[in-house]
Amino acid sequence: MFGKSDKKERKPVKSYAASEIKSILSKELKVSGNIKAEGKVRIDGEIDGDIEGDYVILGSSAVVKGNVRADVLILQGMVKGNIYADSLELKSTSSVTGEISVKNLTVEAGASVSGKVNSGSFYKETASFQAPKIIEDKGVKT
Repeated sequence: MFGKSDKKERKPVKSYAASEIKSILSKELKVSGNIKAEGKVRIDGEIDGDIEGDYVILGSSAVVKGNVRADVLILQGMVKGNIYADSLELKSTSSVTGEISVKNLTVEAGASVSGKVNSGSFYKETASFQAPKIIEDKGVKT
């Protein structure tokens, strides 16, 4: 679904002004299914599916149950899934449950991450999304 069909080079990350947001999904919107967006997109609603885009802003009311792949991702809301990005900003209101693979990572105080983080030289881009592993607490006593 998100696999690469050929070995073409990735285009350089563009810079975007606030006025250049091409699409906005409001907080009243709930989507079941995958989203693929070009340019700059802002999502404030609930997404039950994967997101792929150039420049993605997930607002403080955004809830994503799926994986996110973006050149630039600014996260203020919640992601329950894996994140793959060239540049990731975790704002103070953000919450991630899943694996993060990123080249450049910025984390504000108050951001929450529950999962593995691969960044900088440990970053590895994968060809396809994989569902996050859910670890169940078995109540083991020591």
